[in-house]
Amino acid sequence: MKKSRVAIIGAGVVGTAIGTLLNQEGFEIAAVASRSMDSAETAARYIGAGTASTNLVKAAKQGELIFITTPDGAIASVCDKIAAKKGFSDGSTVIHCCGAHSAEILASARRCGARILSIHPLQTMADTDQAVANLPGSFFALDGDEEAIQTGKEIIRALGGSVMVIPSEGKMLYHAAAVVACNYFVALVFQALRMFEKVGIPGDSGLSALMPLIKGTVGNLEKTGIPRALTGPISRGDIKTIEGHLEAFDRLMPEGKRIYCEVGRVAADVAEAKGSIDAKTKGRLLALLDLNNKRKIS
Repeated sequence: MKKSRVAIIGAGVVGTAIGTLLNQEGFEIAAVASRSMDSAETAARYIGAGTASTNLVKAAKQGELIFITTPDGAIASVCDKIAAKKGFSDGSTVIHCCGAHSAEILASARRCGARILSIHPLQTMADTDQAVANLPGSFFALDGDEEAIQTGKEIIRALGGSVMVIPSEGKMLYHAAAVVACNYFVALVFQALRMFEKVGIPGDSGLSALMPLIKGTVGNLEKTGIPRALTGPISRGDIKTIEGHLEAFDRLMPEGKRIYCEVGRVAADVAEAKGSIDAKTKGRLLALLDLNNKRKIS
């Protein structure tokens, strides 16, 4: 694609990382804007290009591709303020990178003649160095105006990523899936560490002990996929072991029983898809994992 001029509005991790990668690919980073001059200057130095500014409208006017990478809750209001002051030119493309919201939160830019687009990297980004390293090779979800989506595909190719186009009305469920896979995974590990602590294994030691298991599981997912990566007692239909787990929760950690049962019911679906349990065994497992069912399954 033509290496368009880029303006970045919002100098956090996402904007800085995308600006850095686009700069490396020959895009002209014209402006980096933030509410704080310090953060704008820091981002511009990291990117290696772009004039730092606190004037969001002036910065937006310098770009043909305008990335609004502010915190998610500020995207719509920032876009509206720039649009109200004619900061978007006819034919420009205005982009946000929020996973939960569709491109439609940029509708005020469209009324100025701009095309609107959402580009969400399906990647965790704890800091800028990690983001720059991890974004190439990641998948990116696109939604927005038809012509803008074609521009987005070209941007993602430049970033070294792969494209998923999703309907705007599906954006929230898409984002919820990402939350389950990433954020809830961390929460599940945290829960496992709390369970370890109940039997005398401290948090730091517990995480070190779990990491080889976690890495092995991720390796199985990459190698064999779902559902074959599922192992353990539910995959085997081991009723007696599950009964033992539930009894242990009752004795030592009753507050942890609900999450174990809810996730276990999903694991039973996976085991059935894997073919490692039959419908009868799945029914027995689901009954056992039903917190409203006080009957012991024999």
